[in-house]
Amino acid sequence: MNYKLRRRLYSQNFLRNRELIRKLIRRASIGKKDLVLEIGPGYGVITQELLEVVGKVIAVERDPALHKQLLNKFRFAKNLKLHNGDFLDFPLPNHPYKVFANIPFAITSDIFKKLTGYTNLSEAYLIVQKEAAFKFIGMPYDIKNTMMATLLKPWFEIDILWKFEINDFIPKPSVSIVMMRVKRINNPIIPENERGLFRDFIIYSYSRFKVAHIVFEKWIERFNYFKRVSGE
Repeated sequence: MNYKLRRRLYSQNFLRNRELIRKLIRRASIGKKDLVLEIGPGYGVITQELLEVVGKVIAVERDPALHKQLLNKFRFAKNLKLHNGDFLDFPLPNHPYKVFANIPFAITSDIFKKLTGYTNLSEAYLIVQKEAAFKFIGMPYDIKNTMMATLLKPWFEIDILWKFEINDFIPKPSVSIVMMRVKRINNPIIPENERGLFRDFIIYSYSRFKVAHIVFEKWIERFNYFKRVSGE
């Protein structure tokens, strides 16, 4: 499958600069002790650099033809496991792992929700559209906190690690692209057993009131007040 056809089907642009990929991997907190998941490896450019740095790579490629090429290209790689299929149907590791991936833009939200919905993800480095990154991060990168950003803030630190140039990709994207870093908070301000209650509280608040301007610290105050008055 050529670049243009894959771009049309999966909304995916491929990094072309190997030195830039190496630089981004060096900036990431990944190493020989880490299991790293790559989503949509494509032609294996990022995969090849990851194999030099991390302990083990699990790469999930949807395109059967590309998966076959990857099997041949990395037939001697001892620390790589390749899977052919849709990542959204792929069972996540049942022990701590990290992610480094240039993900298909068309399913960014679905991928992000899947990764952050389970507890074994420790850190992720995702190449995404800037608009999508702001949706997940909210303030201070954006002028508001989306409901998704507010739901994530108790458990994840999310920021922008890198801003790309359009010439970094094949084909050239028509939108701004960034690398987003997502790091799980070891001691979250809201206990895990209150996660469902916090989610219900935030969803209700966003559905009833204009609250996107509220900073996260105020949300914690509101949530604690809600628990006191409701007896939760």
